[in-house]
Amino acid sequence: MLIAEKHDDVLAVKCGTEVGGKVLYWTHFYVYRNLLIDCGCPNTAREVVDLVKNLDVEIALITHYHEDHVGAINNLKEIGIKVYAPEKSISILKSPPEIPDYRKLVWGQPVAADCEPLDSKMEFGDTVVEVVETPGHTFDHVSILIDDFLFSGDLIISTNQMICLREEEFGDTITSLERILKKDFEYYFGGVGIAEREYAVKYAEYVSDLRDRVKELFDAGKSIEEIVAEVFPEPPPNVLMMEAVSQKEWSRENLVRSLLGLPR
Repeated sequence: MLIAEKHDDVLAVKCGTEVGGKVLYWTHFYVYRNLLIDCGCPNTAREVVDLVKNLDVEIALITHYHEDHVGAINNLKEIGIKVYAPEKSISILKSPPEIPDYRKLVWGQPVAADCEPLDSKMEFGDTVVEVVETPGHTFDHVSILIDDFLFSGDLIISTNQMICLREEEFGDTITSLERILKKDFEYYFGGVGIAEREYAVKYAEYVSDLRDRVKELFDAGKSIEEIVAEVFPEPPPNVLMMEAVSQKEWSRENLVRSLLGLPR
């Protein structure tokens, strides 16, 4: 399912897999001028193509390799759209890993895809694109700055965040947030939605403060389990459900360990 709405000059598109009349989770992709930034999940690939072929999209730019951002790459190429991805994404997009069953249900299994590598600065007609390396959520993650709009992929989440993926490196995320906040932008457009710059500042403060608190407890001799219980004492049902369904591929413990730079 796709739901599209305009935000200033950006077309924001929510997409997700409908199961039993309900979308399980949403992600976002965006159209600005003749550019598509990210392209949804494999389960909605045909819908994405049906949408963009009626627009003036010529180029697609990918922020990172996760399945909810790359699902329509091959379909877009079939209709003549050139697709660029971070250089660090190229090999994993050519040979994507088998994802867990719950992610196949929610998003779909990605298939092999070839993309051109992004450069740090690119021009498409009169549109100038700056590509900023912002690892943390994934090793290959980039954010894309065009005019005063930042297309941030999954760099910025929520000031209520309690869980993260096993692969995430929050030390890198904090550095990436510091880097991106040195740039000028009015709004950011991310996988979880759109907000003003000020929310990105608040998210950076939240993550940094959380790291300080977790480190203080760890240095005081608390175990990981004790830190999780103290920092996130009353997790809401959706957090507990995500931990259970994902077999803790998403978990509070992952977030604590990542903030401490410990293996998961």
